Amino acid sequence: MNITWGLVIAVSAFLIEVVVYGVSLAFGIYVIELQKEFDEGLSLISAIGSIHLGFQMSAGPLASFLMRKTSYRRVCLLGALLSSIGLSALPFTPNLPYLIVFYGVFTGLGYCFLYIPSHTLSGLWFEQKRGLVTGVVFSGSSLGGVVFPFINKDLIEVYGWRGSMFIIAAVNLQTFILAGLLRESPIQREWKKTKSNTVNTDLSESTTTVFTVHDVSENSIGCDGSIITNERCSHKARKMTKDPVTKAKSTLLQLLTNGPYVFFTINNFLWNIGTTLMVLLGPDYYTKIDLSLTQAATLMSIVQGTKVCGSVAGGFLGNHHSINRCLLCLSTNFVTGLCITVLTLPVLHNMLALALVNSLYGLSAGITLSLTVTLVSDFVGSRLIGDGMGYLMLACGVGCFIGPPVGGYLRQQTDSYESAFYFAGLSVLLSGIVMLIIPIRDCFKRSNKYSISGSSKPL
Repeated sequence: MNITWGLVIAVSAFLIEVVVYGVSLAFGIYVIELQKEFDEGLSLISAIGSIHLGFQMSAGPLASFLMRKTSYRRVCLLGALLSSIGLSALPFTPNLPYLIVFYGVFTGLGYCFLYIPSHTLSGLWFEQKRGLVTGVVFSGSSLGGVVFPFINKDLIEVYGWRGSMFIIAAVNLQTFILAGLLRESPIQREWKKTKSNTVNTDLSESTTTVFTVHDVSENSIGCDGSIITNERCSHKARKMTKDPVTKAKSTLLQLLTNGPYVFFTINNFLWNIGTTLMVLLGPDYYTKIDLSLTQAATLMSIVQGTKVCGSVAGGFLGNHHSINRCLLCLSTNFVTGLCITVLTLPVLHNMLALALVNSLYGLSAGITLSLTVTLVSDFVGSRLIGDGMGYLMLACGVGCFIGPPVGGYLRQQTDSYESAFYFAGLSVLLSGIVMLIIPIRDCFKRSNKYSISGSSKPL
């Protein structure tokens, strides 16, 4: 029964990601149309997409808070409602601020509430094969990225960009059904059983020390070092258990004192600066080098198609015990950064060469993304995976806010995409360098332990 429900959750999360990332990643097609209609600069137009992706990522802590206070299913249903409202309002757009509010904020926030609970829940249902399952589930985002650029292009040609939004909004309504299928995992039910009689009392890096209220003796040492009675300690314990602010601070402190998690968060921040710029400005760049809109959509689909392969491959590789997931992630970071950097070389300005570079880019990016949930679980543990993903997405969202507007500004100032793509590529390369700190740090730790144990001699 658990396996059956686990598969239902995985399929639901997969389809949610098809819709969420399909709509988000195909916005680059609309950038071209919006420039024609509103006659605004690329920096401002691209900011709409970056605000959308920024809210989709940076609202992660809010999503995590709601996931703690209520069920994952309810958070997803709220996301379906917000995103449907946002998309349904887009055909009536009178100006860019209207687009920013409804597409950037409403839809972005809704997609955050859809993505994080469903993706996290798919990992919680599969303890043994978590890397494989989350990799396959995340391939849904790439599948959406393959299909939606062509769908959007054809809809725009037939109905115009406003008319196409009606159909996209109708497709988005299916997320209500998918969100309704989500169900808490067995491990979450176990946590709920133990949560009622345990409370956090001490933090030691990422390990939480708990004590049971009914085990406190009549004369116990209080949290402040004083001698307290059983009744007083129980009162304090109940107060701490019920205080959400205390819990949030406790969780955040655990994450901030977790070195590998902090470095991984910085890595994701830098990685999203570069890759988001590529997603939103790529189609416009391709049309500027004399490719057609169909060819631009094809290149976007190639990226997302190879991301599917990368996500599945990353799931298999990440689940293999002999492979260091951290080293695999930083290796793909370097490949992704190099692919973005070389895109502006004139020798590559033909469809075949661009298809090959974009294929390698998509493959490496897919592997990177498929490892996200597994690496967060490695760094913070299963119990904090929801909060870890939430704060990680916040960093990703900040990167999304920064990348496209800066790229658009560089494009306008230099009248060339070279500086924008160099900026994007260097950001991703730097993310790999930051990730390299984690294995180096681990090597030093092991070396120090060996030195201490080797130099100690019995007296």
